[in-house]
Amino acid sequence: MEKKYSRRNLFKKVFLRREESQDPLFEKYKRKNYGLRRYQSIDANAETNRIGNITSGLTPYAGAWNTASVLHLLRRTQFGFKFSDVGPFLQAGFNSSVNSLLTVPNTQPNPPVNYYQNIFADEGNIPYGSNWTQHAFNSTSIGNTTNIYRINSVASWNLGLALNQQLNIREKMTWFWYHFIPVDFNTVRLSQNTYCNTNSARISHEYVQNFRNNGLGNFKTLIRNVATQPAMMYYLNNQANTSNAPDENFAREIMELFTLGKDPLSQFTEADVVAAAKILTGWRVQNLNAHPTTTSFVSTQHNTSTKQFSAFFNNTTIASNGSAELDAFIDMIFSKSQVVSEYICRRLYRYFVYYDIDANIEANVIVPLAQHFVANNWEIAPVLDKLFKSQHFYDMANYGVYIKSPFDLVIGSLRTFNLNYNVTDQTNYYAQYSVWSAISSRYLLTMDQTMGAIPNVAGWPAYYQNPNFHEYWINSNTVQKRAAFIDAIFNGFNLTYNGLTTRIEVNVIAWVSQFAPSVISDPDLLVNECVKYLLPIDLSSSVKNNLKVQNLLSNQVENYYWSGAWSNYVNNPTNAGFTSIVKTRLKSLLLAITQLSEYQLM
Repeated sequence: MEKKYSRRNLFKKVFLRREESQDPLFEKYKRKNYGLRRYQSIDANAETNRIGNITSGLTPYAGAWNTASVLHLLRRTQFGFKFSDVGPFLQAGFNSSVNSLLTVPNTQPNPPVNYYQNIFADEGNIPYGSNWTQHAFNSTSIGNTTNIYRINSVASWNLGLALNQQLNIREKMTWFWYHFIPVDFNTVRLSQNTYCNTNSARISHEYVQNFRNNGLGNFKTLIRNVATQPAMMYYLNNQANTSNAPDENFAREIMELFTLGKDPLSQFTEADVVAAAKILTGWRVQNLNAHPTTTSFVSTQHNTSTKQFSAFFNNTTIASNGSAELDAFIDMIFSKSQVVSEYICRRLYRYFVYYDIDANIEANVIVPLAQHFVANNWEIAPVLDKLFKSQHFYDMANYGVYIKSPFDLVIGSLRTFNLNYNVTDQTNYYAQYSVWSAISSRYLLTMDQTMGAIPNVAGWPAYYQNPNFHEYWINSNTVQKRAAFIDAIFNGFNLTYNGLTTRIEVNVIAWVSQFAPSVISDPDLLVNECVKYLLPIDLSSSVKNNLKVQNLLSNQVENYYWSGAWSNYVNNPTNAGFTSIVKTRLKSLLLAITQLSEYQLM
């Protein structure tokens, strides 16, 4: 078993790369427990300095709307951010910025396509570059290999959407729901059910699209849809749930993982699971070999007994009523409104804010947020609106405390540094999908998080497993992969497919050139600006001065060693020597910043 590192030891051993044995800055900002701890900003701002528990709640945020608060919002609601996103948000103001993030357009992205034709001919004769998602194989012997390529197509396409995300919360919410209510693409493919080996890619794509289309919609409706989604029917075996042999798999998970949770107030029983399994009998995916695939109710497979539930559900009985029993069952679950709403709000909180929920957070954030959820008839958008506009969300104790998931680290870094994750010829589908696939296999896979692949029905442990939660992203293997990824994007590498070469390397000069000329030419201002945009919390003046001296000044003491070098480059950018000097120093600076522990946080 791989050694698990505590967050503190991880950053001490690997990312800090400093000679000192202590990391006072990280000790200052980490939030492992609450107690009477001091939360103090670097600039000793009296408004943010305080000693005590975190008591902020859902009172509307009335603090400064500045670069730091904009970046905090973007980091938590996007996979990374673009420098060009910040200015419009600053100008638009607080409420308008949150509103725009929660405004998801009705338009849908172009679907995944046949990118693989030049290495394997599509057995359904779908042309190269064409949408295959509406094509079904009416065979179990023809289409198996094509289906595998289509699964790769879905996974790469989803990564491409995250990399090219619009300035709204859709992609982040899509992956919230997918991690919360997941199906594993390959498990669905390997199901013993007829036609799964040739058609699973299509229903896996539809499953994720359901979240992409309805991620901010009604949670109760979402659960009802998931209950009969073909991919879920196969993944949790409800397709095999019969009147004579009820399968309890989905019945258990819809309560334990998807709605009620396992918190103290959730007290459903094993007898409830058995009764729920009987209610869920009879639902069948009958036309997997056709499009559109639907799930329908087959009365001959349904258990017609009266289903008795426990005192937790007020001893409810659900009499035999065919397909209507499913809706009655879901109504019964949602009648436990406090349990469901608080459980979902905790999951949202742990995804968007932080994993540690103490008595203050429970009372000041979770409970009123859950009440707001119920009052808004299970709509998700009002819950997120309340959270993202709250004093608590922008409490400085929530800045820079959350370890980035692999998605946040890899996708976020590629986007923030404006790297070439799109090929130059968008009609070269094989090259494009291969680039996305390479990013996934080289980096996301090795860090234990990939599109379409999950370790179990509960999703990725970092989002739910007490007590470590997000620290599960870090072990003796993945920590090395994180460091290697950062080195790779600064040192650069080529991805060559189908005659196209995509160079993935941070253009350090172009990146800092996004700042004002007066900032770039002043090494103190430049270091400060780089830290502001790349790290979720500030560094001390001594640390920033060391970054300046060691990198921009080449261990000299006068600021002219940088300002003069930059001036030479600006006045003669075609001079190879001048270009080399500023590129070397900027690369050294940015690499040093991204190797700090704080870069692994958001």
